[in-house]
Amino acid sequence: MTQLIAVICDCGRSVIGISDRMVTTGDMTLGFESPNRKADIITAKSAVLLAGTVHEPDLVRDAKQRAKGKDRIREIAEAFTDVYLELRTKRIEDEVLKARAGIKSFAEYHQKQQMLHESLVFDINDRVRRHDLGLSVILLGIDDSAHIFHISNPGTSRSFDNLGYCTVGMGDRHADNVFAWYRYCSATPLKEALYIAFEAKKKAEMAGGVGAITDALIITSDGPQIVEESTLQALLEVYNDREHGTQRKSFDRRITELKLETRKAEVS
Repeated sequence: MTQLIAVICDCGRSVIGISDRMVTTGDMTLGFESPNRKADIITAKSAVLLAGTVHEPDLVRDAKQRAKGKDRIREIAEAFTDVYLELRTKRIEDEVLKARAGIKSFAEYHQKQQMLHESLVFDINDRVRRHDLGLSVILLGIDDSAHIFHISNPGTSRSFDNLGYCTVGMGDRHADNVFAWYRYCSATPLKEALYIAFEAKKKAEMAGGVGAITDALIITSDGPQIVEESTLQALLEVYNDREHGTQRKSFDRRITELKLETRKAEVS
């Protein structure tokens, strides 16, 4: 499994994405830290974090093509939702309709439905309803302000702009508790928000299935930036110290004056 976290901060002028690198089998019997990041740059001011199946690389590629020329994050979210729905439909046609009844498409199914046995129709409809693509996407980006969208099964898109943060993965309960503890809001300054998101990810590791490696990116009006390992190590040191301290809710100079080292992330 995995853990993805996105937060809006700095009064909507920045958005942060954090993820692990854990890859696991569907039955959770095998897991390992992948060398690949779970973030993908989509446009000059947007990116996605991916959780779930590793068998759907076409989703990001196709959505990226449809997002070309779009500046509004909502429009990019709609492009991802459309591709998600199309991909789920294709998987259902292959894995349910064709496998159970030798039917190639929904159009053919609707045409032949009345000729099929009632029990088969019931079984197919139930499998269609329950079919899970096993993929979640967090889209984060900037237009007039920062935005977060969560795109998930069965092909829905939800905005988390008002909440100011979104968590997806095995450690959601632990991560959400961190944001509740700090009473998080999108007015939080960038460096403090980065620390809170980092702490939330570290707490999420308690759930199991969440990797220890942490990746982070920041998107501002200047575009996406990858947070360097030196900064992540500094955050880890602060986190470890605070876990054994008593002043957890306050932010000392190690956070407020954190040396934030980043490098520009290019659109692939």
